[in-house]
Amino acid sequence: MTGAKRVRLCLGDLFHQDVVEMVERETQGLEFWSIERPEHKDFKPAYDLLWQAFGPQGEMEREKAIRQFLKDDSYEPTPTGTYIRYFLLVAKDKQGNIRGVRDGSVLVNPKYASDLCVVYLSHIFTVPEARGTVLSYWLRIAPMEIATQYLRDLHELGKIKLPAPELPGKHFGMRVDLAAEMEYFSPEDRISWQRILFYGRGGFDAIDPRHFPYLQPDFRDPNVVKKTGDRPMPFMVLLRRMGREKHALLPIDEARAVMRLLYDDFACHCAPDTLASSLQLVLDRLEERAKKKEFVQLLPLPTGPKNLKRLRKFFRHRVYTKYYPNVPATHDYLESGIRKKLRDNPHYLDEALAEIAGELEARPAYVYENRNQDFTWEGLPIPPSTDGRSERREQKKREKQMHRAER
Repeated sequence: MTGAKRVRLCLGDLFHQDVVEMVERETQGLEFWSIERPEHKDFKPAYDLLWQAFGPQGEMEREKAIRQFLKDDSYEPTPTGTYIRYFLLVAKDKQGNIRGVRDGSVLVNPKYASDLCVVYLSHIFTVPEARGTVLSYWLRIAPMEIATQYLRDLHELGKIKLPAPELPGKHFGMRVDLAAEMEYFSPEDRISWQRILFYGRGGFDAIDPRHFPYLQPDFRDPNVVKKTGDRPMPFMVLLRRMGREKHALLPIDEARAVMRLLYDDFACHCAPDTLASSLQLVLDRLEERAKKKEFVQLLPLPTGPKNLKRLRKFFRHRVYTKYYPNVPATHDYLESGIRKKLRDNPHYLDEALAEIAGELEARPAYVYENRNQDFTWEGLPIPPSTDGRSERREQKKREKQMHRAER
């Protein structure tokens, strides 16, 4: 016995000003900048960081395309009527060193949905020295500041009509969806489950691929695509519906608008013939779903070891074979050795999840969100009686609370 017990901290006990000051201290060593022109001195190093991380996998736009995005007039719509505001954000320390980069686009089209704004979170990268800090969380939500100003600008210019222009804190009455793409889960792909957990903790859900078999277009140079063939990537689309994070159903109209907005963005740098089939695949699936239901499911992502079993629905082998059977990436994956692994060990997935859970559980958390969901002490309070009935009632009550939190 040590004679001491570590005490955890409940965030619910903090006064709101405490939270503000904590965040201020964490971020005072950083500055966030929006690169507005490709001639800026930070453009090239910022782009290179993203390219090194995503370019080799064909998941990053070419530099020529990004330069053009920054030159384009974001207040002139595309032929489909979509307004696109590309952003390239850099986080720098006080010495001027780039510590993180985030890029993406703010997408609005009144023809698709008059009150919907999609903030497409394309890529994020933090240098090794900045990992494990709050920087990645700020880069995940910093684009909201860009989006808010862009919506106001479009309204003032008469391009769109905001439902509540006097309420910036309520996003001017607009529905705002943060959208990200993500590889499906594969145990040997450590980055895949780390990213899924990162976004799961950030309030994101995945659109059910059963009705939304999304493909990221082939971002490679068109001449390369012609030589090797079109190779879109099966990705899941993650959404954080700002202020609606607990809603488990996504209206089909909103799902359809999200898909169209994303593909309008891709149309700025991808050949039309590489987009049409993938776009139509999802739109047709949504149309088929609309005959029976007015919504598609939003699948919750895991946030830690207690709900890691949610990864089962995103297991790459399961999803690829069920929803992407004829995609080149599926054939490559099935020939990579996964078939043999599953054939030789039917418990491969269970064992992999147990190993990941063990790693996560080895990192005990000493700050928690809510006492009703995660009480601080190990074990149960001392029962008021010794007949055992009160203890059993408390145990059942606790199990119900944990079950509700899990759901």
